[in-house]
Formats: sequence, C-alpha cells, structure tokens
Amino acid sequence: MNTEKVYTNAVAFVKCELEKLNYPSNHPFNNYPNTPESMILELIILIKALTNKDDIVKSFLKKCKSIEGGVFSYIKYNQSISEVVWFYYLYIGLIKTNSVDMLQQIFDESISIYDNGKKFEYSFLLRDIDSNKEYIVNSEVKTLTCDPFIKESGLKIIDGQKLIKPLFPDLRNSEKLKQDSDAIILQASTYYYQTGQNIKRIINKCRGVNLSGYIPFNVGVLFINASTSFEEFFAYLFNRSRGVYEKLLDSNIDALVLISMDARNDLKLENIYSMGYIQTALINPTVINKKRSIVK
Repeated sequence: MNTEKVYTNAVAFVKCELEKLNYPSNHPFNNYPNTPESMILELIILIKALTNKDDIVKSFLKKCKSIEGGVFSYIKYNQSISEVVWFYYLYIGLIKTNSVDMLQQIFDESISIYDNGKKFEYSFLLRDIDSNKEYIVNSEVKTLTCDPFIKESGLKIIDGQKLIKPLFPDLRNSEKLKQDSDAIILQASTYYYQTGQNIKRIINKCRGVNLSGYIPFNVGVLFINASTSFEEFFAYLFNRSRGVYEKLLDSNIDALVLISMDARNDLKLENIYSMGYIQTALINPTVINKKRSIVK
C-alpha cells in the first residue's frame, strides 16, 4: 500500500467535502494546517486514510460545521470535535495494540442496539480471535466546557487573587468558605449537576433489550474542557453522600471514561497518558471486559 498516496487522497477528499459544506468564515477548520485548532481536521483526514469510511467522515464534517441559529457555535463545535477525538482514540488504540484485525465493521447512528429508540454516536464491531464471539463497543460522548471565565459574570484575572470553587451547589453559602474575605467564591462553575445529567443520559442510552445480536460493551465518555481541576470530577463520582457512582453500578454502562485534551497533542495521543488526562472506571469488570477493553 502506498501510504503517501492514501494520505494525499484523504486530504483531497476531505477538502472537497469541506467546499460542499460551505463552512463559515470564522470556523477553525479554515485555518488548516496553520493553527492548533485545526488539528481536528487532521484527525478527520487520518480517519479517512485509516478506515476509508466515507459516510463516517462526511458525518463528522457535517457535525463539526456547528451552526446554531444561523451562526457558528463554539459550544456545539466543542461537542462535535469530542466525538471525532474519541473515534480516533479508539481506532489508534486498535492499531497500537495490534488489534485492528478484530475490527469487523463500524456503525454510525444508523444502527439500533437497544429497543429504547435511542442511538449511540458510533459502534465498533469486534470479533474475539480466541472465542470467535462478536462484541459491539458502543460509544456515547458528552462534553463539558468548564472555563470559569466563560461561566462567571465579570470574572477577571487578578495576580494573587484566590478563587474558591464549591464542588457541590449547596456549599456556595458555606460559612467556612466565607472565612477568607479576600477570595472570590465562584457561583456558576460547579459542574456536579451537568455531570450527573450527562451520566443519566448515557445510562438511558443503554437501557432496554439488546437488539443487535452481538455482546455489547457500552462506553460512556465525558470530555472535560478547560476545567480548573480534573480531580473535581472524582468528587462528583465518588463522594460518599453525593457521588453518582452508585447509579452507574445499576446501569448497563461497562466503562466510564473521563478525558481532557492537552494544549498540544501528538497524533498518537500519548500525551494524555503522560499528563494523566484520561481515566477509565471499568464499571463491569468481568474477565472478558478486562481482557478485551480497548479503552485502557
């Protein structure tokens, strides 16, 4: 296989599709390949080169256009590129673990896994070489934009100023927090509710009778953008009185992944491991899930 020709053809295909979609002038993809923001387009090109799945690539490009109310929406864009990154992460994971031969098919939102009327973003159909059984890895991706300078009203950076983030809403008026009179207590930057709601939506995608005919492995993914603290999400999950982890145990979710991208990312995404920017909770730790999980 001439890899250079495959890549060149993938670039031409993606650029042709972009012209058809008529992206808005302020879209980050228009600056490809000259800005870090346009790296996602490079990932889409590589997805085309690696998988040759035109329908998946076209779907990603349509979603990433991110028009809402007639104008480009950065929030919608963040949500769409998270789906692209996770798809790329899974496929690169198969390559790095020499497991690409296990991949039988890739489904987009056209396939129903459960009888609940809901669709996953995409699914990877894998055949276990040892047992010859087929497993379908279903992904549901959610995004949280956590920048306090977007959420808070009139917040400015002042050198030496302390910012206090109450992790749970009922702590905002805590007298203990108010003891530091020089600190600013953030009022809108608690993501406990949004985290719980997104996990609830993922759980609901996995309810019902399995219609696929394959053994399901359901992955919920939370992309955390611009958070002041990655560890706060551990509190949302595992806090003794407020944590939502118990709800996961009663669900059909097999793994929950917390992921945050770096300012600079390499194409193998090794940096998210070295920086500790990805954590996976294996909710259903069966022997086969531990062995065959591609979200290590």
